[in-house]
Amino acid sequence: MLERVLCAEYDDCFTIMVKYMTSKSPLDEWKFLIGTWKGKTKAGQFGEKGVIEGTAVFSCEPSSSFIMGTGENWCEGRLLNKSIAILFYDDGEKKFRRKTFFSYGFVNNEVECVRTKDTIKFDITTEPLSMQIGPGMLWRSTIRKISDTKIATGLEMAKPGEEFKSYGESILEKTK
Repeated sequence: MLERVLCAEYDDCFTIMVKYMTSKSPLDEWKFLIGTWKGKTKAGQFGEKGVIEGTAVFSCEPSSSFIMGTGENWCEGRLLNKSIAILFYDDGEKKFRRKTFFSYGFVNNEVECVRTKDTIKFDITTEPLSMQIGPGMLWRSTIRKISDTKIATGLEMAKPGEEFKSYGESILEKTK
C-alpha cells in the first residue's frame, strides 16, 4: 500500500515537472526577435534634430529564458548611445520585465504595464535616480511587432498630471 502511495506521489510530481518544463512561456511569442535588425526614426525624435539610425542584435542569452539585445544608435555620423537589454517573463508577477543598460551611465528598470498580442508597454524607473530626466516625469517604453521581420520601438513621456505622448519611435527591419 505504501508503495502505491509513493508511486502515485512520484507520478504526480513527475507530471507537474514535465508540464512545467513543456509549458509555453509568453516569451516564446517574442523569439522571432532573434537575429540582426536595422532601422531609423523620422527626423526630430528622441530629442535629436536629425534622423537616428540604429542596429540591434537579439539572442537567447544567457539562456532560452531570456532575450538579450545589444544596440547602437547614431545621428548625423555621431554615436548617440550603446545599450544592452535583457527581456524576461516573470512567472510570479505574470509580467514581462526588461533591464536596459545605457552607455550614458544609467539603467532602465522596465515592468510591463500593458500587453496585447503584438505589443508590450513598460513603465520605466531609472537608476541612479539622479539620472532621471525631468523631475516627476513618467516614462514608458514600447516594443511592437509589425510583422516577423519588422518591429517598432518607442518611448513615451508624461509630465505630472498629463497624458503620455510619444517622445520617439524607431522602425526596425530584420536583416538576418
